[in-house]
Amino acid sequence: MKWLLRLWLLAMGLVFLLGLLLMGLVLFVISGFTWALTGRRPNILVTLNRYKQWQKKAQPWAKPSRGSGGDIIDAEVKAVKETPPPLPPISTKGPGRS
Repeated sequence: MKWLLRLWLLAMGLVFLLGLLLMGLVLFVISGFTWALTGRRPNILVTLNRYKQWQKKAQPWAKPSRGSGGDIIDAEVKAVKETPPPLPPISTKGPGRS
């Protein structure tokens, strides 16, 4: 009985996946036809093109580095003594005593 439920869920998942792929294909074809008829590029292509242009104009410090070239920078080691924190002073009168 458990295998029947798993089989049903697998079938429903495949139907859902195929539906999404078919919908994407239909939207892609419609987008191509509207591009051919109107001459306007689809919004996703315009957005991706602007992003690529923005990356080219980015500052040199914003670009990822290619590597350090094998340079190793040493740091000085300094011994630190651990001391316990000081205790608060002991008061003879508490907050609730009179």
